[in-house]
Amino acid sequence: MGQARLGDDGGHYDDLPCRWCGALVTQDGRRRPRLYCGGWHRTKTYCHGAFMVIAGLF
Repeated sequence: MGQARLGDDGGHYDDLPCRWCGALVTQDGRRRPRLYCGGWHRTKTYCHGAFMVIAGLF
C-alpha cells in the first residue's frame, strides 16, 4: 500500500490507495489528500452507504 508523506509546505506527496478499488492515486503536493481515483468511485461509496442504511430499516 502507498503512504503519502506531508511536506514542509503542508502538501501531501507520493501515493495513497483509492478507498474503492485500491489503485494508487498520486497526490502531487495537494493540501487535502485525494481519497478516490475518480468521482465515480466516491459516488459509488456514498450511494452504497445510503443503500445499506435504507436496507437496514427493512
